[in-house]
Formats: sequence, C-alpha cells, structure tokens
Amino acid sequence: MFARSAARSVPSRPGEAVEVEESLGVLERARRFGTSKLSLQRLVFVHELVECAHDIGYDATVAYLLPLVQNLVTDPEVLVRQSLMERFGDLAGFLIQADPEKGYEKVARALLPTAKLLLAEKANDVRQSAIDAFITLASHLRAGDCGDQVLMPVIALSQSNDDEEARSTAVQLLSSLAEALGPDLCKQFVGVQLEAFCEDQSFRVRKAAAAGFAEVARMLSCADVLRRLVPAFEKLTKDPHWGVKKAAAENLVTFALTVPVDQRQEAFQPMVNSLLKDNSRFVSCAMLQQLGYFIGALEGAEHQPVVFMTQFVAVIRQSKANPDAADMTYHCAFTFASVTRTMGSAEWPSLK
Repeated sequence: MFARSAARSVPSRPGEAVEVEESLGVLERARRFGTSKLSLQRLVFVHELVECAHDIGYDATVAYLLPLVQNLVTDPEVLVRQSLMERFGDLAGFLIQADPEKGYEKVARALLPTAKLLLAEKANDVRQSAIDAFITLASHLRAGDCGDQVLMPVIALSQSNDDEEARSTAVQLLSSLAEALGPDLCKQFVGVQLEAFCEDQSFRVRKAAAAGFAEVARMLSCADVLRRLVPAFEKLTKDPHWGVKKAAAENLVTFALTVPVDQRQEAFQPMVNSLLKDNSRFVSCAMLQQLGYFIGALEGAEHQPVVFMTQFVAVIRQSKANPDAADMTYHCAFTFASVTRTMGSAEWPSLK
C-alpha cells in the first residue's frame, strides 16, 4: 500500500520524473501525496484511499484523510476528481462498518455533500461518477434523512432553468433514487417533477425522462400511475422530436409492466399503435423491436389486438428476407417463445 521500502522515480509527464519516497509510513505518505503539487501523486493517493483507510483505522481516516478528500473534490485534474468519486462507495462502506453510528454521520454529513458538489460538473466522466457515487451513498441513508440530504439537492438541480445538463442529471437521479426515497416522497415530489420534465424545453431532458418512468411507478399506487404518469408518458409518445418518441418506444414495455395486466392494454395500446405508425422510421422501427415484448406483457390471447399479431408475423417474414435486419431478427427470436405462449395454441399455425 502506502508503505514501501525504498525511493524510486515514477514518470508523470514526458520529460518529468516524480521522486517517490517509499520509506514513509502509511499515514505520512498519504498526507504527502494527498497534498502534492504533482497530479500523479494525488492520483496515487486517491487510488489507494480505501486501502489506506483500512490500514490506519477509522479515527485516523476521519481526522486526516477526509479533509484531504474534501479538498480534492476541487482538484484541477479531471482524472483525480473522477477517480475520487469512484471510491466514495467503498469509503462509505468502510466508515459505516468501522463505526455504524459515527460512520453513518460522516457519510450523511460529509461524503454525500461532497459528492453533491460534482453533480453539476461540466466534465461528463466526472459528473457521471458523481451521480453513481451520490446514488450509492443515498442507499446507505435512513429514510428520515433522505428528504433533506438527497431529494432537496436533486430538486435544486431540476430547477436550473439555464442548465440543460443539470436538469438531465436530475432526471437520472430521481429515477435511480426512487426506491431509496420511498413511496411518500415519490408521490409528493418525484412523480410531480417527472411530469414536469415531460414538458421541459430541452428535448434531451424529455428524452431522459422517458427512461425514468418504470422506477418511479414502482413506488406509486396503481391509481397514481394511471392518473398521473400514464398521461405524462403518452405526451412523450407524441413529442415533436423523434428522439423523444424513440426513447418512449424503447421504455414503454418496462413501464407497462408496472401496471396490472388487466389494465395494460387500455393504457398502452393507443401509444403502441401511434408509435408503430409514426412518420419517423427510427421511431416505428424502435416500436417494432419492442412489439414482441409488449405482446408478451399482455399475458393472454384475450388481451391481444389482432393487428399486433399480424404485425409481429410480418416483421418475422420481412426480417428473414432482409439480411440487414439483424437487430429486428434478434428481438423477434428473443420474444418468440413468449409470444407463442401468450397467443395460445390456436395461433400457432400463423407462427410457423
């Protein structure tokens, strides 16, 4: 780890060499590397952060390593910030395991706010690592802390009217955090915000919203899903931008599976019909790829519109005749067993 036996030179940039003092103790080496002017040494500190924490114990980690971590969140090097976020989950696990009560407080009051600072990061890789870290840290929180510590920062991001990336980040976070936030917060805040995202001025935000419905729907009652989320999702299937409609087609079945089977056809068949007939080939093809999955989701021949079965068979025949339709062939093959089971033996001749 940080303790080594001798000094050596490590290349940092072309023409440079970094003298690494390997006779230092674990803690002293960590403190020196964590505050080094050389980005390579700071990166070494980050890479070995969790191992160092295990070596020096909880008290020393809190006293010496956490202040370094909080300083490095504003490091000028993108790779240092990204790597730091990638280690927050394991660091949180160490803190809570070492001292369940005090460690929990450090995760909630120190690590989570630190990760929050990078949620609006301009560098994509850093921002995504911060999103992943924030989601992981939130999973450790008790229900009573989720509102202030998790939900409010995300709501603040969602209200960044002049920052499209911040709102897109908020969409991703709200759906990923739905389970951690629980039914009450999802009903009061998350569902409402997801509806608002469906009317966002940016098509990228609306496109991102399409992927978040299933996770949020699992936290809401069926009545709330049908009354609020289904109409909001239907707007996405009729969006002016083809990319939003394509995203809706790709996520429709996953969302439909959160609704009781006896209500899926009524709620989603009109959307499927609309997407299949869309003027954009990208949209209609995306829905055709999902058609077999949707037929299977209806779980019974009595729920199946004849037109869906006809189209599914037509897709199979067209795919067999077109060697370039590999993606369509894959989806048809993958869903064939489900479709035949759903349709029943009476329809088997048409599938031969």
